[in-house]
Amino acid sequence: ALFSLSPEVEVRVSKTPGHTKKMNFFKVGKYFTLVDMPGYGYRAPQDFVEMVEAYLQERHNLKRTFLLVDGVVGLQKTDHIAVEMLEEFGIPYVMVLTKIDRASRGLLLKNVLEIQEFVKGKTQGCFPQLFLVSSLKFSGVHLLRCFVAHVTGNLPAVEAS
Repeated sequence: ALFSLSPEVEVRVSKTPGHTKKMNFFKVGKYFTLVDMPGYGYRAPQDFVEMVEAYLQERHNLKRTFLLVDGVVGLQKTDHIAVEMLEEFGIPYVMVLTKIDRASRGLLLKNVLEIQEFVKGKTQGCFPQLFLVSSLKFSGVHLLRCFVAHVTGNLPAVEAS
């Protein structure tokens, strides 16, 4: 969904979660490279920790890490471990709540409020704004694209009139 307006960026998506076993690099024009890492959930590759820790610690030009959290289930134990690692390494990150089309409004609100409370009270490196997205309905995708453009220095500043 993030690259649906960028036909020059070829992205393959599997119907089955957990199939990404290595890091995938997507060069976005001459502007920046987005790195898609394997998920850290129940189907994470065996070398996940070594691969990801090494990459995150060695990439000094890393602008932001986007932590994808399932909007239906909210923060899980593995999400807390990922947050601890990002906080320990001092890496700025953003939480993106995915699959918002699959959650009832009440459940989505509950998960959003819990995550906001967690971010406010227990994190230092997390951007305070959650991004809620649905790749099926494209809800929230435009705002996330704008944020990516902003943090990578590709969104020109607009002066207020």
